[in-house]
Amino acid sequence: MTSMPAQAAPWLSLILPVYKVEAYLQACADSILQQADEGVELIFVDDASPDASSALIEALQARHPQQIRLIRHAQNQGLSAARNTGLAAAQGSYVWCVDPDDLMEPGVLPRLKALIEGPATQGLDLLLCDFRSFDDGQTQSKPKYAHVSTFAGPSNSLQTDTEALLTGMFAQGQFHAWTKIVRRAAWPQDLRFPVGKAFEDLAVYPRLALTAQRWMHVNEVWMAYRQRPGSILSSLNASKLEDWMSALVGLPKALRAPGLSFSPQGLLLIAHFCARTFVRVCKRRTKLRDADAGKALKRFARQFAASSPIAPQELLRSYLKTGRLLRFLQLRYWLNRATG
Repeated sequence: MTSMPAQAAPWLSLILPVYKVEAYLQACADSILQQADEGVELIFVDDASPDASSALIEALQARHPQQIRLIRHAQNQGLSAARNTGLAAAQGSYVWCVDPDDLMEPGVLPRLKALIEGPATQGLDLLLCDFRSFDDGQTQSKPKYAHVSTFAGPSNSLQTDTEALLTGMFAQGQFHAWTKIVRRAAWPQDLRFPVGKAFEDLAVYPRLALTAQRWMHVNEVWMAYRQRPGSILSSLNASKLEDWMSALVGLPKALRAPGLSFSPQGLLLIAHFCARTFVRVCKRRTKLRDADAGKALKRFARQFAASSPIAPQELLRSYLKTGRLLRFLQLRYWLNRATG
């Protein structure tokens, strides 16, 4: 009697957190399954969704039993926890976190497989792709959003320069999980999405980039991002603003890890991203008009100092020296307001 051959491990694990996405789930799954080979697994993590999403996934699983896995949370734990559950369960050589209200563009998975198996690009630790955005209820993107780049720097070739990777990401500020494909063995064991926090992608992917030895940006639209009412930027409250401001706390220490080296220009670019975030968060926080705004601004100033690789006062001097007067005035105003 001969035994059945063991099923080969998948080359890709797609992790899809599920919560109140019943209306979009089928379209997302179809956009993936119509191009997925047998080496692609879809891990749906039902985060105690109150709608019929789970039943829809079960129906998909009945049609694709070898490719679809369904994991259920007994209680709602949030996006980060759902992604962490998916990461722990993933068996693929690569992992890709996809939001189930978005769409994957046609031909992406064969293109991805060719890149990670190709002789010139084999062994990539991290691959970044671009996206387009469209309004819920529509299918086409407005020209301005038909191709949104996630990276400023070299594209379509294997790279190994950590500073170029990190500064290219910060220059664009597009840290979404769904535009990053990561070799599972290259994902640090101690790096997970912060449970219960918003802006979880900002907390994770800059740190992950610091460990990527071989990386590549593909200057192609691979994902279609559905803009829905209630997105994180359109529903910012005091708690989410705290999460936004604290996401990069500790980054300066990470930048000084053994083996890493950054130019003054690279550090300035990252520091400017932190300063711009500080100004934006302070503006939004004061618009909430509550009694705790003053204390919040003081915390934001401390978090800014703990996030930026250049000290706030040194950054102000740099702005003056290089003629960036508007940046200088904005940052000085909010620092004075926060610490005054």
